[in-house]
Amino acid sequence: MSQSRQKTTQITTIGLFIAIIFVMTFVPNIGYIQVNILTITTMHIPVIIGSVLLGPLGGFILGLTWGVTSWLKVLTSVVSPLERALFLNPLISILPRLLVGLTVSYGAIFLNKLVKNGVLKDTMLAVLGTATNTILVLGAISLFAGGTLFPQSQTLSTIIATLIGTNGLVEIAVAVLLVPTILRRLRKVKRS
Repeated sequence: MSQSRQKTTQITTIGLFIAIIFVMTFVPNIGYIQVNILTITTMHIPVIIGSVLLGPLGGFILGLTWGVTSWLKVLTSVVSPLERALFLNPLISILPRLLVGLTVSYGAIFLNKLVKNGVLKDTMLAVLGTATNTILVLGAISLFAGGTLFPQSQTLSTIIATLIGTNGLVEIAVAVLLVPTILRRLRKVKRS
């Protein structure tokens, strides 16, 4: 494939993933599934897949897109007061998501050298991407919102951290089920 055609394919693929992220963000209960006061995300799945397929530049763009759309969602949609208070801060809504795309794409480069089993590698990347999101979002909440939102209540902040952490386990399970399967299928399509 020529250099020009490769570049066109990469730009088109990034555009498709951006469109998927926008649809999943703004169509209710696709990218963010509301369960009582918590939201379980599936948004990490296209970001992980795209970051694996498109490398660091694609990972950066898709992670940034996810972060910006999650911030826009809080500005434009009906969300819980807690979610609004937390995710209006771009250091909580944008920065961790941007880093997910980069972590996964560099993780894929690193694992390509070490792990030959494709399913195992893709499973590891699914866990890496999801855990990165959960850990960085919790860390950002603790750093940038913990003292302001929960100044007197260590118990309340512990409960919220536990609930978000539990969300993370559900999100890891979903990613482990979907990411390797989707990546395997996309690679088959690309080869044919």
